[in-house]
Amino acid sequence: MQILPEIQNEYGRLDTVVVGLAMRMGGVPKLEECYDARSFEAVKQDVFPEEEACMLQLKGLIEILENNGVKVLRPSLIHSLNQVFARDIAFVIEDQYIIPNVIEDRAEERDAMSEIEETIPSGNIIMMPNGCYAEGGDVIVDNDFVLVGVSDNATFDAYKTARTNYRGMDYLADEFPAKEFKGFELFKDDRDPLKGSLHLDCAFQTVGGGALIAPHLFKNESDVQWLIERYGATNVYRCSPEEAYFLATNVFSFSPSDVVVSAKCEAMQEWLKNRGMNVHSLVYDEIVKMGGLLRCTTMPLKRL
Repeated sequence: MQILPEIQNEYGRLDTVVVGLAMRMGGVPKLEECYDARSFEAVKQDVFPEEEACMLQLKGLIEILENNGVKVLRPSLIHSLNQVFARDIAFVIEDQYIIPNVIEDRAEERDAMSEIEETIPSGNIIMMPNGCYAEGGDVIVDNDFVLVGVSDNATFDAYKTARTNYRGMDYLADEFPAKEFKGFELFKDDRDPLKGSLHLDCAFQTVGGGALIAPHLFKNESDVQWLIERYGATNVYRCSPEEAYFLATNVFSFSPSDVVVSAKCEAMQEWLKNRGMNVHSLVYDEIVKMGGLLRCTTMPLKRL
């Protein structure tokens, strides 16, 4: 089997996707081993999710996708490793599969993608150079634009939740000159999930004909206004801090009119339905305790 990657936006008809694994995650991490605020909170409160619960919720997502004609691939299993969040360790822009540099805590996850990468022609693979960091949750492809959650050097060095630097964004911009890249700086916090955003897709996301945004997570009000002007005020759903805590923006679209949404986000579901969207509600309340939600567990390879 050969895979020719193709991603122009976040809501085109999905053909092939990688969904993460929750098997053999290695048990509950120690507080000092947590590298995102939500996991830190879950461990501290003794509510870190169990493998079986996470596997069941991932299975629910896979069933929705496969029932709608999507090909679902899985990474190779690496024992004693959390492999739930497939989005971050690789991503696709246009017809290029990008292998990024990620934080050391997650570097081992990259090895699990080797079998999938062997099905992609070498001419369609880009390996980012040393010093250029990015994670897929920070990269949102929006046709002519690529929107990137990015941190300056001081923030990148200070916070584990800062995953993409300006060198990473600038490198990608050079690789895709036909795209316009725009960076967005977000508040970061390694301990309190209410005070920061791990990735851009935890604060913003495009859906067919509109966008979802958590304005309070953006450092610069001008960036919020830019997004509202781009998508139109009536086409933007503004998440409350409580909704953002449950990662309401982290939905996953598999067509312009089909979107998978956390069952927790009832108000947003109604807004989407009123816009003519087919909303596929899914309980994902265990996955979210590890700092990600629906988009985080998926890495699209091809949209038609």
